[in-house]
Amino acid sequence: MEIYCWEALDEATRRRLLMRSRPDLAEILPEVKTILEDVRRRGDAAVREYLRRFDGVDWPPERWRVRPEEMAAAWDALDPAVREALRREAEAVRRFHEAQRERPLWLMEAAPGVLAGQIVRPLDCVGLYIPGGRAVYPTIVNALAIPATVAGVGRIVACTPPAGRHPAVLAAAGAAGVTDLFLVGGVAAVAAMAYGTETIPRVDKIVGPGNLYVLAAKMLVMGEVAIDMLAGPTELVVLADETARPDWVAAELLAQAEHDPHTACLLITPSLPLAEAVRREVERLGPSLPRWEIARQALETYGGLVVTPDLETALAICNAYAPEHLALYTRDPWALLPRIRHAGAVFLGPWSTVAAGDYATGTNNTLPTGGWARSTSSVSVETFVKKIEVEALTEEGLRHLAPVITALAEVEGLHAHAAAVRLRLAGGGGSPPADLDPCRSPDPQLP
Repeated sequence: MEIYCWEALDEATRRRLLMRSRPDLAEILPEVKTILEDVRRRGDAAVREYLRRFDGVDWPPERWRVRPEEMAAAWDALDPAVREALRREAEAVRRFHEAQRERPLWLMEAAPGVLAGQIVRPLDCVGLYIPGGRAVYPTIVNALAIPATVAGVGRIVACTPPAGRHPAVLAAAGAAGVTDLFLVGGVAAVAAMAYGTETIPRVDKIVGPGNLYVLAAKMLVMGEVAIDMLAGPTELVVLADETARPDWVAAELLAQAEHDPHTACLLITPSLPLAEAVRREVERLGPSLPRWEIARQALETYGGLVVTPDLETALAICNAYAPEHLALYTRDPWALLPRIRHAGAVFLGPWSTVAAGDYATGTNNTLPTGGWARSTSSVSVETFVKKIEVEALTEEGLRHLAPVITALAEVEGLHAHAAAVRLRLAGGGGSPPADLDPCRSPDPQLP
């Protein structure tokens, strides 16, 4: 890994470090668009063709679906230690996300005789994309499916590549509440969930990470269906001072780097001795790892050890970077937390390894990458609900607001809007039933 002294860097190098492996999708968009349109037009036949071309399997549509009894059997067949770990992780994820539930109804008195508020409703059908290829990800199944079940989604469709047909993935899907699991991956899976085929149902929203082709496909179907975010390769920033242990910092960087050659991992520190020690530890610890070649490529291409003149500059760089994972390994990490404006998840203190968030704390591990943490949150219960505005006015309330409504409607040239108010307030033509009070106290248990 290269050491960069921030004050000595030119603007181009600074920009490159902040941009990390943010993908340029322009080159692959035409190919992805062709596949999407083909699946939209030909349905199952096109999906089968792309399974054969990209995954090397020639399966008829009836083989794509994983039956519930297969998921249950996979759970029973798991190694007991793995089964117990998955159970504990799922329990933690459910507990964390149940705390995110919102009131199904809230109302406020906006003015005398005027109530305004919201009702919260779950989506009818969502599609989950579970990546599979370099690794298998039962934890992503939990991170996506459990919030959806907590939100009350009625139908949860999940797609994963045939290579992702791992017992732990199947077991997690069944236990987490997936109703329809299909062994279809890549652009074809996104297209099938966006448009619907004879076998795979159309969904209302597609959620979950994937490779660049999946990312491009989600971008292109946005509008046909909703999506969660454009999540690219994973990334980590460690903000550390001289109190951090170099071997622990190096281990954290290596743990994230082993995901993918496009992973971005930075250490940002005001301590040059720490940066030099971390580099030595990476070189010592890395070669013994099974996925060292992947980690080495990531660290050489998108990694770096950035030395700043002070902690203030380090904090400014972190906020500019807006990392997916931000680890604060400093003397007093809690003192820094109020100053963190942009991050997908923050890990405070040397014992707070990112792996804990991936596997055990219950927080969601599907997080914004590529700088999206400046404006986007992690997947949560809110990802799987929609909010419907509610308004109720009495005659008094409408009279109170009439001058505002009519003046603004006529400024905008929408005279029928103003007339709809004046007609009601002019009297005549009968009145609503006397006992109809739209602003009566609602049942607080209204679902």
